[in-house]
Amino acid sequence: MKRTEKIIAGTYFVFWMSVLFSQTALAYVDPATTGMIVQIVAGIFISLGVVIGIFRQKVVLFFKGLSVRATQKKIERQKKDQDKKDL
Repeated sequence: MKRTEKIIAGTYFVFWMSVLFSQTALAYVDPATTGMIVQIVAGIFISLGVVIGIFRQKVVLFFKGLSVRATQKKIERQKKDQDKKDL
């Protein structure tokens, strides 16, 4: 927990220092640069969507597998009980 708190505190420190001590840049941002930044951001969001989709699918399959196993055990118990009743 202490490591996480240190990382968060460091992030806040760097953020506020960059905001407080930033200087105005008199620069021209080329439209091609803006397009490249949009492509990078879109790629990040698409990658995150794929990762979340795969993770969600694995979680769903895991719980479905548990459900299938539980159902199989229930059926086996019912068969054993029925065999005992038949005797």
